[in-house]
Amino acid sequence: MSRVVQQVSSVTAEVVAAAARRRAVALRAMLCVTVPLLVGLLLGQPAEGAQASFGGLAGLYVTDAPFRYRARVVATVGAGLTLAVFLGGLAGGSVWAIAALVVGLVAGLSSFLCQAAELPPPRELMLVMTVLAATAIPADPASALARAALTAAGALFAVLVSVSPVLGGRRQPETRLIAMALSAIANLMTATGTIDEPGARHAAVVAVRRAAMGLEQGGAPATDRLPRLMVATEMLLEATLHAGVESGAPLNPYWAQSVRDLIPAIRIGDLPPTLMIAGGGPRGAALTEAIAMVSRAIQGETSKARVNDIEPQLPPWPGLLSQVRAAARRGSVIIPTAARIGIAVALGVGIGSALGVAHAFWVGLTACAVLQASNLSVTRSRFFYRLIGTAIGVGLVFALLSWDPPLIVVIAAIGVFQILVELVITVNYGLAVIGITVLALLLFHISAPGEDVGSVIGARLIDTGVGALLALVLRSVLWPHATAARLPQVQARVLRSVCRVLGALWSPGQAGLLADERRQLRGDIAALRAVQADALADSRSASPATDLRWPVTVAVEDLAYLALAVPSHRPPPLAEHTTAFLTGLESLSQMVADDSVDVPGFTADLPGFPRTSAAAATLNRLIATSR
Repeated sequence: MSRVVQQVSSVTAEVVAAAARRRAVALRAMLCVTVPLLVGLLLGQPAEGAQASFGGLAGLYVTDAPFRYRARVVATVGAGLTLAVFLGGLAGGSVWAIAALVVGLVAGLSSFLCQAAELPPPRELMLVMTVLAATAIPADPASALARAALTAAGALFAVLVSVSPVLGGRRQPETRLIAMALSAIANLMTATGTIDEPGARHAAVVAVRRAAMGLEQGGAPATDRLPRLMVATEMLLEATLHAGVESGAPLNPYWAQSVRDLIPAIRIGDLPPTLMIAGGGPRGAALTEAIAMVSRAIQGETSKARVNDIEPQLPPWPGLLSQVRAAARRGSVIIPTAARIGIAVALGVGIGSALGVAHAFWVGLTACAVLQASNLSVTRSRFFYRLIGTAIGVGLVFALLSWDPPLIVVIAAIGVFQILVELVITVNYGLAVIGITVLALLLFHISAPGEDVGSVIGARLIDTGVGALLALVLRSVLWPHATAARLPQVQARVLRSVCRVLGALWSPGQAGLLADERRQLRGDIAALRAVQADALADSRSASPATDLRWPVTVAVEDLAYLALAVPSHRPPPLAEHTTAFLTGLESLSQMVADDSVDVPGFTADLPGFPRTSAAAATLNRLIATSR
């Protein structure tokens, strides 16, 4: 009973801490946007303050990331917002065709770069909103440059606000990510041998990948405590996967509790006095040792156990150029997504101008927001959420501005709705749309005080309807099956990663590559599940029961998890068996990627590894069936 009470208490503490973090994030986001507005009001230049607040939108990005990476991203996004203001101001003074072309190119390129850099929401939306809003207030080069300078000042303030929590501890974000990874591993231990195991297994792999990415982004040296702890956490995941494969039954619950007991100690670097690591006989020895390695890493010990057979080092976070190259590779779904958004924004501006709609840039903004959905099913949901949320938001703005309130009241409303958006955007998209609509209209009201409120609000309703319908149409006709067409490439990429992991395990002299190859495999597994889900959602009649690609994805995942679960100390198969098996897997990856490729039959015979052999044989059969 005491263990249950401890577990419930631990979960409750995590929920309370997460809520507190979201409130802190919302407060920082509010400061980034409202402080420039207040400064402008105090100086008697509210329009200039509103212009600087566009730069403050950079503070909405990577709010939970390590501080070093956060500063770089916020500064880079701030530079992008500054450039968007400059280009948008110049384009606004041109004919509508040129303006549409400029904003379309900015939107498409922003979408591609944000996706390549793996930026979470709001992704390119703030950049698109900024360039579109800038086109509504045409400017000559000197005026556009002045506005850009104000935007840059707001972005600089956003950088300072975003990294201000560093005063409370430089490694807070990395510590939190490792804690989340350990919690996910503990959940996997609890779910092993039950029907919840597949979902918990995927969640654990994704959480460990996110934690490793955070450590890479933070750039801590390998000799620090946290990188060593991250390596030990990765080994704990592999040991947990191995224990699940070997036992096929629920694990000793004390293992999961031992891991949960370790989580609070990560921050303080000291173990709880009541910690007890359960034993488990010969089959549980590896898992027990992995938990012990995590505990030693928490204390900063440099033990000579397996974690230090090879000096643990996390690779540096890749530069943007390498990420762009990866995003442009064959099988990437980023290119069609970015192209679709660029075309939608350009068409939105063009259609709005042709129809004579006031402030036609909102058509493109709505289309961009709806098209950020990853598949057609979510796009349809966003279509309705956008219409309903915008209508409610417009009503709130009309109720606020109809009595001509002082600017300080408008600024206070912006701050309140900014906080509300940050608190609900991850919970309910429809509620977030209400807040975003209010923010956009109020910011525009301050930056263009001479505009008639009634005409702006009415135009917003028309623009939203046109933009949402445009997004739905374009999502249906522009590369509607792009994700499904790229799924085989992603399946093949996972298989090639499996080959590299097994090759590093079983080939002399490649042990140093194993950790990096397993990290890559974890990332490929996460991408495969996401692409498969979107491919199913894009096909209206498809389901896991009818889609022949779904069983292949499941079989590829099973083989990938087995590759992650093979312990590094296990004796490898004979060299000739290894070569034949890996060659066969490479052949299967070619068959998956290209239906026209025909390779000799694959004999999945790997003595000493019956589960891996069976998984490969199943995959071979399913590939033949799907073809």
